[in-house]
Parts: sequence; structure tokens; C-alpha cells
Amino acid sequence: MKVLQINKFLYPKGGAETYMFQLSKALNENGIDIEFWGMEDEKNIVKDTYQSFAKNVSYQERSLFKIIFNTPRTIYSFDNKKRVSKILDHFKPDIVHLHNYNFQLTPSILPEIKKRGIKIVQTIHDSQLVCPYHRLYNFQKNTTCTKCVSGSFLNCINDKCFDGSFFKSVIGVSESYYYHTFKYYEKYIDRFISPSRFLSNLIKKRIRNLAIDIIPNFTEIIEGINTNKDNYYLYFGRISNEKGVLELVDIFKELKLNLIIIGIGDQEDKLKSRIVNIKNISFLGPKIEKELFSYVANAKYVVQPSKWYENCPMTVIESFTYNTPIIASNHSGFKDLIQHKKTGFLLDFTNLKKAKNSILEIDKKDVDILKQNINTFYQKKLKKEIHISRVIEIYKQLLQK
Repeated sequence: MKVLQINKFLYPKGGAETYMFQLSKALNENGIDIEFWGMEDEKNIVKDTYQSFAKNVSYQERSLFKIIFNTPRTIYSFDNKKRVSKILDHFKPDIVHLHNYNFQLTPSILPEIKKRGIKIVQTIHDSQLVCPYHRLYNFQKNTTCTKCVSGSFLNCINDKCFDGSFFKSVIGVSESYYYHTFKYYEKYIDRFISPSRFLSNLIKKRIRNLAIDIIPNFTEIIEGINTNKDNYYLYFGRISNEKGVLELVDIFKELKLNLIIIGIGDQEDKLKSRIVNIKNISFLGPKIEKELFSYVANAKYVVQPSKWYENCPMTVIESFTYNTPIIASNHSGFKDLIQHKKTGFLLDFTNLKKAKNSILEIDKKDVDILKQNINTFYQKKLKKEIHISRVIEIYKQLLQK
């Protein structure tokens, strides 16, 4: 079997890319031939075997001229249709597995795949199908937002969701309206995989009768890590406003419990200034691989106070891999993974006083029982072998049709 993995970025930029590369490695170990297609970039970790990669497009650009210049190919790309055709004709995949492709690659590539009779699977990594801004969060108002899920996409323009820009929001809304009006997702994609029931339910509010399989993500286990629990709490992830890190600091300042923070992001300076002379809170900056997961494995609890909606938070899966219980926000993908009082705790972090009191009570509990429950849940639901077998079964089912 041959599978072409498509994603806009072909280096480990975020969770979607990490998942795609781990999935591809596991599929290859199961005898499946893998190729990749996405954008050209000097950071890419895979080869452009057929010299077919898409030209690099960045939407971090602030120049109005460049934004206007890139607008047509943001919505529909004739060039990318030609480029993807090249790898399709040379590699001849049985399955195309899509990840994140809107804007930079565009759904204009879907008919090119389908007209060759190739089956298409898409893993849904974010809320692009129901939210033009794909984040379900308004950064200008610092609040979650689901207005577009079952309402008009014009809400995105009214709220200027894209960087507070009216023009960028118009582009995003135009893209959403075009592909939903012509039903690209229903016509061309044979099967969707959602890592969470939360996101699946949101998508079904706008797009009816989709075949969506719910398969939680997985992660590779790093061997040789000791798992003795120490007396500290851990936050690891992005240091940004929507993750609730600064509010977490305010809670632990009063609790006097030890908190370690690991990560990188645009609020690092604010974080550092807020913990000056606070002896029970440490910020260690970014850590990776074995060093990071040594902290995860030895934490008493991992805390994830995210304000915005999470799909299938990898921090939870990574923590469960090492039997570390979670204290997380009581919403979105956290509720899919965490059984309250059995494998962790779900709290309302919008009420800081209540959250503080809850953590004080949680600190008194015996984590050994939680660890046993986590191990049982992990073995039944989150093991790599379970995930891969379900994905391969979907491939086989499609090829039999």
C-alpha cells in the first residue's frame, strides 16, 4: 500500500506535524510506503523526491501589498493543482492522508486527487471546517468563540478575528464560503478522523452526514525515564495568553506549592517578571525529548489551565504515557481524555479562587490510585498499536469499496 501524507509544513512546527511524522514512521514499520507533499522550506525534514513541493507562502507577513498579492492563491491555487498532480502521477498513492492544508495549499488540490480515483482521508487537527480563523478563539476579546460553528461566517469579519484585521478576515471568510458552498469537503473526502468527540460534534453542527472516526492521538514512548513522583506541579506547553499560564502563576503564588513551568512563547517576559522573588515557582524555558519527559514523568500533577478549546491535547496523552495525572480545564478535548477524580481533575479556571481551593484539596489525595487508573485507560485507548491498527483498518475499508 502507498500513502501520500499532505500537510502545509513538512518539519516539526506543531502538534499536527509531530503527529503526521510519528504516524508515517509507524505506518512504514507496518510495511506501508510513505511519501510527503507540502511547502518548500529549508527546515523540511523530508525530501522533495519528485520536485513537486508547493512554493512557500507565509501569512505572518505584515505588508498590505504582499497580503493582497497572496490573496488569490490563498483561496484557490492553480499552481498547487499542477504541483500535486506531479507527485500523484509519479508516486501513484492508493491513499492520500490530509492534515493541515487550507490557505497555503488550499482545498483546490482535492479534485486533482479525486479524479485519479484515489481515496482521501483527513485527520482534523483544528476547527478550520467550522471556523474561518480555525481557532475558536477571539484574541482581541480574549475569549472562546463558536459563533461561526452553526451561524454565519460573517461573524469572523464583524469581530476581525484574523489579527484584528478586517481585510485578512474577509480573505478567511471568502475561503470558507467558497469551499462550503461548493461542498468540497463532502464531495471529495472519503473519511474523516477526529482525535476528539468534542471537535467531531462541533463539525457535525455545520456539515451533516460526514463519516467521522474518533481516534485519539498517540505519542512515542521514550525509554529509560524514571517515573518516581516528586512533590512538584508542572505546566509544559506554549507560554501564551490563551493557555492561561499567567493565571496559573497567580494561583500558585498563594498556594505555596511548587510549580515548574516549561515552554516558550510570546508571554515569557511577563511570566518572568511575575515570578521574581517567588521561590515556589520556577520557569525553565524550553525542554525537549528525554529532558522534558523526565520532568513530566516525575511531576505529582501536570496542570493545563487552557482558556481556549483544545482538540486532543498532546500534553494529556504525553502525561498519561508516564502515568502522571492531570489537572485541566473542564472543557473541550480535556473532557474526552480525563475522567474526573479517576485519571485527573477537571476544574473551572475562570474562577481562580475556586480553582485554588480545589487544588489544595487535590494535593491531599493519593496519586497512586490515579496512576493505576491512568495505566488502565492508556492500555485500552491510547497505545500506539491501537491507533495504528485503526488507521490501517480505515485505509483497507476504503480500498475495498
